[in-house]
Amino acid sequence: MYENNNNNMNNVFSDGYEVTVSGVDNITRKGKGRKAALMAWGIAAIMAGGSITAYAVSDTVKNQVKLRICSPEKYYAWVTENNSETIGETVGKYYRKLLDKREKGQNINFDLSFEPTQDAKKVLNEELFGSASDVPKEIKKVINGTDKYVLSSDYNIKKSTISSNTELYMDDKSVLHLDYAADFKDMEYFLRIPEFKEQWLGIEMGNDSDLYGVGAIVNSYMALLKDPSSVLSPDELEKEVNRYAGVWANFADEVKLEKKESVDICDINVNYTVATVDFTDKDLEKLGLMYLEEIKKDKVIKDIVVNKLNLIDNETEYLEELDESISEFKDNLEKKDYDNEVVVSIDTYIDAKGTIRGFCFRNDDDESFRMVIGRIGSNIRGELAFVENNAPRFTVSLKADESGKSYTGDVSFVYSDYYNYNFSEGNYDNLNKETISVNFREFEIKDEEKGYFNGDFSIIIPDKAPISILCSSDGKSQKIKYNLNMDDTSYGDFSIGYSVGNSADVKIPSKNDAFMLDINNIDEADIDEYITSDDIRDFVKNTLVKIGFDKEMAETAGEAVKEGYDRRADERASVDDYDWDSDDFDFDFDIDEEEGKEFGSTEGTENKEDIIGGADNQSGFVIGGSDDNGLDFEFDPSKFKYEDFKDQMTEDEFNQWMDLMEQFTKKVS
Repeated sequence: MYENNNNNMNNVFSDGYEVTVSGVDNITRKGKGRKAALMAWGIAAIMAGGSITAYAVSDTVKNQVKLRICSPEKYYAWVTENNSETIGETVGKYYRKLLDKREKGQNINFDLSFEPTQDAKKVLNEELFGSASDVPKEIKKVINGTDKYVLSSDYNIKKSTISSNTELYMDDKSVLHLDYAADFKDMEYFLRIPEFKEQWLGIEMGNDSDLYGVGAIVNSYMALLKDPSSVLSPDELEKEVNRYAGVWANFADEVKLEKKESVDICDINVNYTVATVDFTDKDLEKLGLMYLEEIKKDKVIKDIVVNKLNLIDNETEYLEELDESISEFKDNLEKKDYDNEVVVSIDTYIDAKGTIRGFCFRNDDDESFRMVIGRIGSNIRGELAFVENNAPRFTVSLKADESGKSYTGDVSFVYSDYYNYNFSEGNYDNLNKETISVNFREFEIKDEEKGYFNGDFSIIIPDKAPISILCSSDGKSQKIKYNLNMDDTSYGDFSIGYSVGNSADVKIPSKNDAFMLDINNIDEADIDEYITSDDIRDFVKNTLVKIGFDKEMAETAGEAVKEGYDRRADERASVDDYDWDSDDFDFDFDIDEEEGKEFGSTEGTENKEDIIGGADNQSGFVIGGSDDNGLDFEFDPSKFKYEDFKDQMTEDEFNQWMDLMEQFTKKVS
């Protein structure tokens, strides 16, 4: 507008981009002219200052400036980095809160209750015994006489320790307890049922346990449980998010921008700036190489992998593995022949404030995945969709209308199973769609950190009665209620309640008083030292009496369980304790199904079947009928030759195995 460059006011922002605000022509007349000049300069200064302030405080102005003065590539990099910083700050903030709660401790009370109707009791009787007339009167008395079941739990969590008490009630009468405690720092775990045994049962995992061959993974997980901040601090987490988002942002060297592109989201239409980046196979190789090279420079990740979690033995091995992967990418980029065909395209939806509101990923196989959210006035809409062969396979749609602090709307889940492929058209003619909807009314968050909220929800499934769930909170606790209703019949109310406190009282049992098991020597433990058949009998009897059975019936049941336990214990004691390793041997089942004979069976075994192949396809294990129509087992060690097994065992081990087979055959015969 003004062409006299001598009066331009240049404002250089911190990112190095220059914005020019024009002044006015020179005025040399005195008096009124001087006043006019001063006024003009004042207005120009105010305009310049206002522009700077607006840029600093208004995301919309800042985005519009960037959009107009930056190249598409620099604008895309700025948007990506700006959003990643926001995400990094948000992730870091929640991580700090999590660590703070962990340090101070939390107490969580949780209750689950069920109040059955008479119809529910009738169905339970019939399901257990076939018909109501077949139900023993003692069982019927307990089922019909119980109007409420409650499972109540109390959890205390602090630092690397946790303890909990879970209790079962029937009509406000305590029936059973389950206590649990754990110290992740020392990797010790405790469990007990006080009505069964007051003494705790403890398990020591050990700090260097190679449990089931995955010791490194287990130990890494335990290290995180002991002290997450010692592995990764909130500041480090925030920087890592920003760091790798920066790699992505700076990679794109060609970006297409469509300003004010119309984007359909459910039933609204939103104008977004759409930034599109196309990738060839070579681009993807370059991106992979850039990430690996950034990881190699990343001291935080190296310290976590090598020193804190010990996933790799030393820094040299860590760097060697990275260098090997980097070399593979470089070799491919140098030697492979790439075409310029686009294999993946990514659309980024950016609103007027420069905030990323969604993405769409598309490949060269006509597959796409889109997730986007938008808003017009009080109408909030969102979509997540996977499309294959130009047909939607899976879609999630959100429709919510805001009113004050609450929202009313629905979330729909649509799965499409298509069939009848039309080869001439190159698509599918028919779609078999299944839809599940969750309608919500007056949904309002009361406490985000503790998970308290209000709202009425209805789950709608095809060919099923709607499921209604009522949620309410007074800001101090949460209540959730659901009526089990099928075919116009009510079977009772389920209720869930929970509350969260900002303190904890964790009690870890003493190892000296507990019955401790070492996970690395679990086979050597004698559980009979902890559990006796008398303990089991008394537990069954006392529990049944609490439930409501008469004393005589409870005692009979207890004695029956005791006898069964003793009988199985005697049977276990009578069997020699051999170490079987089935992976060491190749058992060959060569039975002719038509003739009932083992292939290659020798003369004299016409009525017997060789069931396990050994040397020369003859195992020496033979099974046949006996006079009482039972089974006879025979074992001939001469059929086995050490030469056939020398790769699996020593000769002494082979001879021990032969003795074992002979003893086993005699026992089962």
